[in-house]
This record gives sequence, C-alpha cells and structure tokens, in this order.
Amino acid sequence: MESNSMIVLPLSQKSFKPFLLQALLDWCENEGYAPYMLVSVDDATEVPREYLNPDNTIVLCVSREATRGFEITDEAVSFDARFGEAVRHIYIPIGRVAAVYPCENTDLVSYFPVYETPAQKRPEPEDDDDLPVFTKV
Repeated sequence: MESNSMIVLPLSQKSFKPFLLQALLDWCENEGYAPYMLVSVDDATEVPREYLNPDNTIVLCVSREATRGFEITDEAVSFDARFGEAVRHIYIPIGRVAAVYPCENTDLVSYFPVYETPAQKRPEPEDDDDLPVFTKV
C-alpha cells in the first residue's frame, strides 16, 4: 500500500462513529498519550459554557484519569469531569464530536463530520376529551 493512499471510512453510518471514537481514545491511552476531544457545542450539548472558545467549541481531556463514568453510545458521549472545584456532568451528542487527538501530538488529529443534533420529539399532549370527569356527589 502506498503511503499517499487514502482510507475511506463509513462515517456516514451513525453506528460506526462510536466504535471509531472508542478505538482512537483507547489507542491514545495505550500509547501513553492524553486523549483530547474537540466538541462543536449546540443547545443539546451539556458542557460548562464558561469554558467555550469564541467559535462555540470546547476541548476536553477525556482520559480515564480525567473522567468518571465515561460512556460512548450510539447517541452520545457522557461522563463526569472536574472543572475547578466542581464536578460537572458532560453530555455530547455523537454528531457534535469534531475531532479526537493526543494532547502531546496534534499532528495525529482525527477529524469527524459534525452534524446537527436532531430535535427531540416531545410527546404529543393528550386529548382532554378522553380523560374521565369526576364530580362530587
């Protein structure tokens, strides 16, 4: 295989991204690097807003030592992390992860396409006509 050939990954498949994220994070830690995650923040993202960059992104250290309860699902990355003296819950929709890279070597950055977070479907209000009516006798 030539050194200038390109590998195309099926990032359009939503179920693929969580596995790739986990593999990259594991690789960083196995190599002795501190894995960092660049997140493009939207309204569905739960991060400390006071640490946002001017372009509405945030960089988070996501090493095992820096997080508690770290979990990657098909929908999101979530964990608890310390910011100053406070422990904060972090929730990142999977489509908002923009990059993963080792802090010690930013030449190894892996970029991901960023997608809008789908609007949460709210349950339809129940029709009041179907509710029983009680009266005092």
